[in-house]
Amino acid sequence: MATAHSSEDIEKMDSPIHASVQDENLPVVEPKLSRRGLPLIPQPSDDPFDPLNFASWRKILILLVMCIWTIIGPLNMISVASAFFPISEELHMSLSSVTYLVGAPLLSYGVASLIWVSVGNRFGVRLVFVFTSLATGLFCIWGAVAKSSGSLIAARTLASIFSASPETLGPQAIADVFFLHDRAKCMGLYVLFQASGFAVGSLIGGYITADLGWRWIQWTVSFLSLGSCGLLFLFFPETQYTRQSGNLHHRQPKLIDNFRFWAVSGGGRSKVDSLWKSFCYPFKYLPHPAVIAMTIHFSIMLMATNYMLTSNTFIYTGVYNFDIKQIALTGFAPLIAVWIAIPYCGILNDVVISRLRKRANFLPEWRLMFFVPTCIIGPVGCIVVGVCAQNGSPWIAPLIGEALVMFCFVTANNLTQTYLVDIYEARADATLVVLNGFKNFAAFGISYAVVPWNTSAGYAEPFGVLAALVFVAHIPIFIFWWRGKQIREWSAKHWKEAKPSHHGDAF
Repeated sequence: MATAHSSEDIEKMDSPIHASVQDENLPVVEPKLSRRGLPLIPQPSDDPFDPLNFASWRKILILLVMCIWTIIGPLNMISVASAFFPISEELHMSLSSVTYLVGAPLLSYGVASLIWVSVGNRFGVRLVFVFTSLATGLFCIWGAVAKSSGSLIAARTLASIFSASPETLGPQAIADVFFLHDRAKCMGLYVLFQASGFAVGSLIGGYITADLGWRWIQWTVSFLSLGSCGLLFLFFPETQYTRQSGNLHHRQPKLIDNFRFWAVSGGGRSKVDSLWKSFCYPFKYLPHPAVIAMTIHFSIMLMATNYMLTSNTFIYTGVYNFDIKQIALTGFAPLIAVWIAIPYCGILNDVVISRLRKRANFLPEWRLMFFVPTCIIGPVGCIVVGVCAQNGSPWIAPLIGEALVMFCFVTANNLTQTYLVDIYEARADATLVVLNGFKNFAAFGISYAVVPWNTSAGYAEPFGVLAALVFVAHIPIFIFWWRGKQIREWSAKHWKEAKPSHHGDAF
């Protein structure tokens, strides 16, 4: 079986200098190459159960099914934003307390990642996805029949906890199934569905509320979640894999193997040998500079985006006198931005990385150059939303600002997670627990400031502050673009968890 190598080791194998210093008495392991002649990163084993060896059509099917499941969580969280006023009237909630319907699910969505990564690493991703999609559907049914504000908040919070499973396990599954040259594209599609849930949530929720009533928002999400459960059971095999000496499978997978609930593909040792160890493992990454930098940036971007989307209902009701359906249509602006951002930070990013790899060994920091435009676009978008809403500019003006902010949010979502996957590979899910937990704490906290801050200060001041924060959030990104390799080397000397890990590693 081929020995696992780090990304930089694999790149060096293709170098004439590396070949010249090989000990001629040692066997040379020729790296497997992509169709473009570049070494595959990570290198696949010879095991047919290794997800890297899955057929291309099967990999795409796995990705699409996972993306469908991924959209449910954000859709559930944000879709009620258009129905704040009808819900507050029916359940006798104040406008400040009705924001709990978004804030509480946001917080639980981030915290729950720690639970599902722990369970997934110990018992398998497939089991977690099938179980949590079923539970999400059932809790959404509870929300649809809730008779009190407390019951509705509890149902939505629990649904959010269970729908959070792909938040962190999704990027790890992509790292386990796809090679580096496809990573940003696949992460881009994953982020496209996730961000579309945020962008299209108010659009769908508004029309459902206007025509059928707000309770049908919960019914709709329950049907989608239960449908996702069926798709996951049928088409999502186990994607985790541990590569150990002498653990190769000498048979081809059978049809029944697709439906087994293995801890790892093909059976064998799980990624971790203890649920408690799996639960504690992410905390070891809290002091890592790369994790801190990516978490700061993504947290601030989500905070600004959540504040903007939550304020949207109040802006277009109070300033522009829009009805529910008109407010729903404003969701097209961020949705268009999502679809523009994905080719930029996904497809174009992979193309640039592939071309740079022909000139030099791969560096994860290459991805960070794509943040240069967003350090201007993001603050400008925040200012446009706040100033135009404050001054009652034509209704399309704040939507242009919302689109700019959403473009930056999608770029941050995709590239911060892809960067951590590039660095930590087999342990990426542990680092993403930290990132997702803290960024959802930030979004949760800011959601409670929407009504009092906008009421007391207007819209220009809050969005001006957010613009400054978004600009400052790019500083750690540019520090890593400049000195990321040196910082990673320093981290590897201080924490063993910062040393390179490889596809198939158990820990």
